[in-house]
Amino acid sequence: MNYLDNYNLNEEISEFTLLINDDYSENYSDSCDIKNYSSKYVNPTELATLSLKHFLEKFPIPEGSIHTAQEVEIFKSIKKDELLKGVITITNYKEIKESLFIKIKTNYLSDNDIVASSEGTLIVPKKTK
Repeated sequence: MNYLDNYNLNEEISEFTLLINDDYSENYSDSCDIKNYSSKYVNPTELATLSLKHFLEKFPIPEGSIHTAQEVEIFKSIKKDELLKGVITITNYKEIKESLFIKIKTNYLSDNDIVASSEGTLIVPKKTK
């Protein structure tokens, strides 16, 4: 069985709630060695990091996988402590030689409106143990 082959393109595969607060942002900045960063808004890289975290908790990638890209688009400023719902879908799935190229999209919703979106690319070995 191939990684994630039980799911169809553009089908919701997972959902999670997300709340980024000042404490999280401060720890995130420290871990990235970012000095003196402060904002009342969520940083796009925080969204990307947390969406990948939630995805990997539910769908751990097999040994030998690579996370090659992450794009984030913000449609509306997101204030800290704003409760978001993340909805994850697979937008592309292609087999090339012995690898699977998988694009995973996360839409971030606030009050049922999409306020941001991120899309990551994984390269996963075709044959997993």
